[in-house]
Amino acid sequence: MSTTSKSPRKVALVALEVGKDALPAYCHRFSPKVFTQPQLFACLVLKEFFKTDYRGIMGILADTPSLCDTIGLKKVPHWTTLQKASKRLLCNAPVQKLLDASVARARPRWRNKRRPSVK
Repeated sequence: MSTTSKSPRKVALVALEVGKDALPAYCHRFSPKVFTQPQLFACLVLKEFFKTDYRGIMGILADTPSLCDTIGLKKVPHWTTLQKASKRLLCNAPVQKLLDASVARARPRWRNKRRPSVK
């Protein structure tokens, strides 16, 4: 069975699971507690999966409430929330590796393979 997927729902579930294993729920005890760090991480993975920008993933999440339900979002995060989370979460190397691993696990394998050169 392949571990890659073209399904955004499966990508979000894997990213949320990876985020829950690696990140604390909130970055500070006085944080507003509207979105958890694993939820924001899942949104950032979906941003990479769809190859879009912060406003683009905000629009995708707004148009697909079932995807928000999968992640556990009660409302769609503003694009600046995702941008700030990206700076905070992806600045250290281990979290960047988690993001790369989550996206690589979700993308189809044929995209990762090189084509043989034609002579």
